[in-house]
Amino acid sequence: MEIDYLFAIKVVSMILMFLMIIVVGNIPLRSTAFKGNQLLLELTGAFSGGLFLSVGIIHLLPESMKQFHLNYKSQEIESFEEFPYACLITVLSFALILYIEKIAFIHDHTIDENHSHQVTVINQQEIFGELECPETTKQQIPQISLKEQNEMQINSLTPYILQFAIGKRFMQSGIHAFFEGLAIGIEQQVPQCLGISLAVICHKWAEGLTLGLSFKKANTKIQSATIMIFIQGIINPLGILIGWLLSNQGYIITGIFQSISAGTFVYIATMEVIQEQFNKKSNSYYKMMMFLSAIAFISSIWKIEKLSF
Repeated sequence: MEIDYLFAIKVVSMILMFLMIIVVGNIPLRSTAFKGNQLLLELTGAFSGGLFLSVGIIHLLPESMKQFHLNYKSQEIESFEEFPYACLITVLSFALILYIEKIAFIHDHTIDENHSHQVTVINQQEIFGELECPETTKQQIPQISLKEQNEMQINSLTPYILQFAIGKRFMQSGIHAFFEGLAIGIEQQVPQCLGISLAVICHKWAEGLTLGLSFKKANTKIQSATIMIFIQGIINPLGILIGWLLSNQGYIITGIFQSISAGTFVYIATMEVIQEQFNKKSNSYYKMMMFLSAIAFISSIWKIEKLSF
Protein backbone atom coordinates (compact mmCIF):
# COMPACT_ATOMS: atom_id res chain seq x y z
CA MET A 1 0.00 0.00 0.00
CA GLU A 2 2.91 2.36 0.70
CA ILE A 3 4.13 2.17 -2.89
CA ASP A 4 0.72 3.50 -4.00
CA TYR A 5 1.16 6.60 -1.84
CA LEU A 6 4.67 7.10 -3.15
CA PHE A 7 3.39 6.79 -6.70
CA ALA A 8 0.65 9.33 -6.06
CA ILE A 9 2.97 11.85 -4.37
CA LYS A 10 5.57 11.69 -7.12
CA VAL A 11 3.10 11.88 -9.99
CA VAL A 12 1.13 14.74 -8.42
CA SER A 13 4.41 16.57 -7.69
CA MET A 14 5.50 16.24 -11.32
CA ILE A 15 2.19 17.65 -12.59
CA LEU A 16 1.97 20.47 -10.04
CA MET A 17 5.56 21.66 -10.50
CA PHE A 18 5.21 21.69 -14.27
CA LEU A 19 1.92 23.61 -14.19
CA MET A 20 3.14 26.11 -11.57
CA ILE A 21 6.18 27.09 -13.62
CA ILE A 22 4.20 27.29 -16.88
CA VAL A 23 1.21 29.22 -15.52
CA VAL A 24 2.93 31.54 -13.00
CA GLY A 25 5.92 32.17 -15.27
CA ASN A 26 3.68 33.39 -18.09
CA ILE A 27 1.62 35.79 -15.97
CA PRO A 28 4.16 38.67 -15.94
CA LEU A 29 4.83 38.16 -19.67
CA ARG A 30 1.22 38.38 -20.79
CA SER A 31 -0.25 40.79 -18.26
CA THR A 32 0.60 44.47 -18.71
CA ALA A 33 -1.05 45.39 -15.40
CA PHE A 34 0.72 42.73 -13.32
CA LYS A 35 2.26 43.86 -10.05
CA GLY A 36 3.81 41.34 -7.70
CA ASN A 37 2.80 41.31 -4.04
CA GLN A 38 6.13 42.06 -2.39
CA LEU A 39 5.03 41.08 1.12
CA LEU A 40 3.70 37.74 -0.08
CA LEU A 41 6.89 37.06 -2.02
CA GLU A 42 9.07 37.86 0.99
CA LEU A 43 7.05 35.76 3.45
CA THR A 44 6.89 32.82 1.05
CA GLY A 45 10.61 33.13 0.39
CA ALA A 46 11.43 33.05 4.12
CA PHE A 47 9.12 30.05 4.59
CA SER A 48 10.65 28.13 1.68
CA GLY A 49 14.13 28.95 3.00
CA GLY A 50 13.26 27.25 6.29
CA LEU A 51 11.76 24.31 4.40
CA PHE A 52 14.83 23.79 2.22
CA LEU A 53 17.27 24.05 5.11
CA SER A 54 15.24 21.68 7.28
CA VAL A 55 14.69 19.13 4.52
CA GLY A 56 18.40 19.10 3.69
CA ILE A 57 19.66 18.71 7.26
CA ILE A 58 16.80 16.91 9.05
CA HIS A 59 15.63 14.54 6.31
CA LEU A 60 18.00 14.11 3.38
CA LEU A 61 21.34 14.04 5.21
CA PRO A 62 20.28 11.51 7.93
CA GLU A 63 18.57 9.38 5.29
CA SER A 64 21.71 9.31 3.15
CA MET A 65 23.81 8.41 6.20
CA LYS A 66 21.38 5.58 6.90
CA GLN A 67 21.82 4.24 3.35
CA PHE A 68 25.60 4.16 3.74
CA HIS A 69 25.22 2.50 7.15
CA LEU A 70 22.98 -0.19 5.64
CA ASN A 71 25.59 -0.78 2.96
CA TYR A 72 28.31 -1.22 5.60
CA LYS A 73 26.01 -3.52 7.55
CA SER A 74 25.25 -5.65 4.49
CA GLN A 75 28.99 -6.11 3.99
CA GLU A 76 29.46 -6.92 7.69
CA ILE A 77 31.80 -3.97 8.29
CA GLU A 78 32.12 -2.80 11.89
CA SER A 79 30.44 0.55 12.63
CA PHE A 80 33.64 2.14 13.98
CA GLU A 81 35.20 1.65 10.53
CA GLU A 82 32.50 3.68 8.77
CA PHE A 83 33.65 6.86 7.09
CA PRO A 84 30.99 9.64 6.88
CA TYR A 85 30.82 9.56 3.09
CA ALA A 86 27.32 11.03 3.14
CA CYS A 87 28.53 14.18 4.89
CA LEU A 88 31.55 14.45 2.61
CA ILE A 89 29.43 14.16 -0.56
CA THR A 90 26.99 16.72 0.84
CA VAL A 91 29.79 19.22 1.43
CA LEU A 92 31.36 18.51 -1.97
CA SER A 93 28.04 19.01 -3.78
CA PHE A 94 27.62 22.31 -1.91
CA ALA A 95 31.14 23.30 -2.98
CA LEU A 96 30.50 22.30 -6.60
CA ILE A 97 27.40 24.49 -6.91
CA LEU A 98 29.26 27.29 -5.13
CA TYR A 99 32.03 27.04 -7.71
CA ILE A 100 29.63 26.97 -10.66
CA GLU A 101 27.64 29.98 -9.51
CA LYS A 102 30.17 32.18 -7.71
CA ILE A 103 33.55 31.43 -9.31
CA ALA A 104 33.10 29.99 -12.79
CA PHE A 105 31.12 33.06 -13.85
CA ILE A 106 33.00 35.70 -11.85
CA HIS A 107 34.46 37.14 -15.08
CA ASP A 108 30.96 37.75 -16.40
CA HIS A 109 30.02 39.73 -13.29
CA THR A 110 33.11 41.90 -13.74
CA ILE A 111 32.17 42.61 -17.33
CA ASP A 112 28.62 43.50 -16.33
CA GLU A 113 29.80 45.90 -13.62
CA ASN A 114 32.28 47.63 -15.93
CA HIS A 115 29.71 47.71 -18.67
CA SER A 116 27.11 49.32 -16.40
CA HIS A 117 29.61 52.03 -15.45
CA GLN A 118 30.50 52.66 -19.09
CA VAL A 119 26.85 52.86 -20.12
CA THR A 120 26.25 55.46 -17.39
CA VAL A 121 29.16 57.59 -18.64
CA ILE A 122 27.96 57.39 -22.24
CA ASN A 123 24.38 58.25 -21.31
CA GLN A 124 25.60 61.29 -19.39
CA GLN A 125 27.60 62.41 -22.42
CA GLU A 126 24.55 62.02 -24.62
CA ILE A 127 22.37 63.99 -22.21
CA PHE A 128 24.80 66.86 -21.82
CA GLY A 129 25.48 66.82 -25.56
CA GLU A 130 21.81 67.48 -26.25
CA LEU A 131 21.93 70.58 -24.03
CA GLU A 132 24.70 72.11 -26.08
CA CYS A 133 24.10 74.33 -29.08
CA PRO A 134 24.14 72.64 -32.51
CA GLU A 135 27.32 74.44 -33.65
CA THR A 136 29.26 73.27 -30.60
CA THR A 137 27.97 69.75 -31.03
CA LYS A 138 29.04 69.64 -34.65
CA GLN A 139 32.53 70.77 -33.73
CA GLN A 140 32.81 68.02 -31.10
CA ILE A 141 31.71 65.15 -33.33
CA PRO A 142 35.04 64.73 -35.17
CA GLN A 143 36.92 64.96 -31.85
CA ILE A 144 35.51 61.72 -30.38
CA SER A 145 38.42 59.74 -28.99
CA LEU A 146 39.11 56.08 -29.66
CA LYS A 147 38.21 55.27 -26.04
CA GLU A 148 34.82 56.95 -26.43
CA GLN A 149 34.21 55.07 -29.66
CA ASN A 150 34.94 51.78 -27.89
CA GLU A 151 32.56 52.74 -25.10
CA MET A 152 29.82 53.47 -27.64
CA GLN A 153 30.40 50.06 -29.23
CA ILE A 154 30.10 48.39 -25.82
CA ASN A 155 26.89 50.35 -25.21
CA SER A 156 25.40 48.82 -28.36
CA LEU A 157 25.88 45.35 -26.79
CA THR A 158 23.59 46.11 -23.85
CA PRO A 159 20.68 43.88 -25.00
CA TYR A 160 23.01 40.94 -25.62
CA ILE A 161 24.73 41.20 -22.23
CA LEU A 162 21.35 41.41 -20.52
CA GLN A 163 20.13 38.33 -22.37
CA PHE A 164 23.32 36.49 -21.38
CA ALA A 165 22.67 37.32 -17.71
CA ILE A 166 19.13 35.93 -18.04
CA GLY A 167 20.51 32.78 -19.68
CA LYS A 168 22.97 32.32 -16.83
CA ARG A 169 20.17 32.63 -14.28
CA PHE A 170 18.09 30.19 -16.34
CA MET A 171 20.90 27.62 -16.24
CA GLN A 172 21.33 27.99 -12.47
CA SER A 173 17.60 27.53 -11.90
CA GLY A 174 17.69 24.44 -14.09
CA ILE A 175 20.48 22.86 -12.02
CA HIS A 176 18.55 23.51 -8.81
CA ALA A 177 15.31 22.20 -10.29
CA PHE A 178 16.94 18.97 -11.44
CA PHE A 179 18.37 18.12 -8.01
CA GLU A 180 15.12 19.14 -6.30
CA GLY A 181 13.28 16.64 -8.49
CA LEU A 182 15.99 14.04 -7.95
CA ALA A 183 15.51 14.28 -4.18
CA ILE A 184 11.78 13.60 -4.56
CA GLY A 185 12.19 10.78 -7.06
CA ILE A 186 14.82 8.82 -5.14
CA GLU A 187 12.96 8.98 -1.81
CA GLN A 188 11.36 5.67 -0.78
CA GLN A 189 9.62 6.72 2.44
CA VAL A 190 6.19 8.36 2.22
CA PRO A 191 6.60 11.01 4.99
CA GLN A 192 10.00 12.16 3.74
CA CYS A 193 8.82 12.22 0.13
CA LEU A 194 5.78 14.27 1.13
CA GLY A 195 7.89 16.75 3.12
CA ILE A 196 10.40 17.26 0.30
CA SER A 197 7.61 17.67 -2.26
CA LEU A 198 5.86 20.31 -0.15
CA ALA A 199 9.12 22.20 0.34
CA VAL A 200 9.80 22.34 -3.40
CA ILE A 201 6.19 23.17 -4.35
CA CYS A 202 6.08 26.07 -1.87
CA HIS A 203 9.18 27.51 -3.52
CA LYS A 204 8.22 26.73 -7.12
CA TRP A 205 5.57 29.39 -7.68
CA ALA A 206 7.93 32.16 -6.56
CA GLU A 207 10.64 30.74 -8.85
CA GLY A 208 8.27 30.79 -11.83
CA LEU A 209 7.21 34.35 -11.05
CA THR A 210 10.81 35.51 -10.76
CA LEU A 211 11.70 33.84 -14.04
CA GLY A 212 8.79 35.51 -15.84
CA LEU A 213 9.64 38.93 -14.41
CA SER A 214 13.28 38.50 -15.47
CA PHE A 215 12.28 37.80 -19.06
CA LYS A 216 9.91 40.78 -19.05
CA LYS A 217 12.55 43.19 -17.73
CA ALA A 218 15.01 41.95 -20.37
CA ASN A 219 12.39 42.58 -23.10
CA THR A 220 12.70 38.98 -24.25
CA LYS A 221 10.36 38.04 -27.08
CA ILE A 222 7.26 36.32 -25.72
CA GLN A 223 7.76 33.29 -27.96
CA SER A 224 11.37 32.78 -26.81
CA ALA A 225 10.48 33.38 -23.15
CA THR A 226 7.59 30.91 -23.36
CA ILE A 227 9.87 28.21 -24.77
CA MET A 228 12.47 28.77 -22.02
CA ILE A 229 9.77 28.70 -19.32
CA PHE A 230 8.47 25.43 -20.80
CA ILE A 231 11.98 23.93 -20.68
CA GLN A 232 12.33 25.10 -17.07
CA GLY A 233 8.95 23.52 -16.29
CA ILE A 234 9.96 20.04 -17.45
CA ILE A 235 13.28 19.95 -15.55
CA ASN A 236 11.65 19.19 -12.17
CA PRO A 237 9.55 16.28 -13.54
CA LEU A 238 12.63 15.01 -15.38
CA GLY A 239 14.63 15.02 -12.14
CA ILE A 240 11.82 13.18 -10.34
CA LEU A 241 11.66 10.57 -13.09
CA ILE A 242 15.42 9.94 -13.08
CA GLY A 243 15.48 9.77 -9.28
CA TRP A 244 12.57 7.35 -9.39
CA LEU A 245 14.47 5.06 -11.76
CA LEU A 246 17.52 5.17 -9.45
CA SER A 247 15.59 4.57 -6.23
CA ASN A 248 15.91 0.78 -6.36
CA GLN A 249 19.55 0.58 -7.43
CA GLY A 250 20.99 -0.25 -4.01
CA TYR A 251 22.11 1.49 -0.85
CA ILE A 252 25.18 3.19 -2.32
CA ILE A 253 23.42 4.77 -5.32
CA THR A 254 20.53 5.98 -3.17
CA GLY A 255 22.90 7.31 -0.50
CA ILE A 256 25.07 9.18 -3.01
CA PHE A 257 22.19 10.97 -4.71
CA GLN A 258 20.48 11.77 -1.43
CA SER A 259 23.76 13.30 -0.24
CA ILE A 260 24.02 15.38 -3.42
CA SER A 261 20.42 16.51 -2.96
CA ALA A 262 21.13 17.43 0.67
CA GLY A 263 24.04 19.65 -0.38
CA THR A 264 21.86 21.24 -3.07
CA PHE A 265 19.03 21.98 -0.64
CA VAL A 266 21.38 23.49 1.94
CA TYR A 267 23.00 25.63 -0.76
CA ILE A 268 19.67 26.92 -2.09
CA ALA A 269 18.55 27.73 1.45
CA THR A 270 21.69 29.41 2.77
CA MET A 271 23.26 31.04 -0.28
CA GLU A 272 20.14 32.12 -2.13
CA VAL A 273 16.74 32.09 -0.45
CA ILE A 274 17.63 33.02 3.16
CA GLN A 275 20.36 35.45 2.13
CA GLU A 276 18.11 37.18 -0.39
CA GLN A 277 15.16 37.55 1.97
CA PHE A 278 16.97 38.55 5.17
CA ASN A 279 19.23 41.06 3.45
CA LYS A 280 16.06 43.08 3.02
CA LYS A 281 15.20 44.84 6.28
CA SER A 282 11.46 45.05 5.59
CA ASN A 283 9.10 42.70 7.48
CA SER A 284 12.04 41.06 9.27
CA TYR A 285 10.05 39.74 12.25
CA TYR A 286 7.31 38.29 10.06
CA LYS A 287 9.89 36.60 7.86
CA MET A 288 11.63 35.16 10.91
CA MET A 289 8.33 33.75 12.14
CA MET A 290 7.69 32.13 8.75
CA PHE A 291 11.24 30.75 8.70
CA LEU A 292 10.87 29.17 12.16
CA SER A 293 7.40 27.84 11.38
CA ALA A 294 8.83 26.05 8.33
CA ILE A 295 11.48 24.42 10.51
CA ALA A 296 8.79 23.35 12.98
CA PHE A 297 6.68 21.95 10.16
CA ILE A 298 9.46 19.81 8.71
CA SER A 299 10.58 18.73 12.20
CA SER A 300 7.08 17.46 12.96
CA ILE A 301 6.97 15.32 9.80
CA TRP A 302 8.46 12.41 11.74
CA LYS A 303 5.09 11.97 13.48
CA ILE A 304 3.56 11.04 10.15
CA GLU A 305 5.81 7.97 10.14
CA LYS A 306 3.67 6.59 12.97
CA LEU A 307 0.62 6.58 10.72
CA SER A 308 -0.34 3.49 8.77
CA PHE A 309 -0.15 3.97 5.03
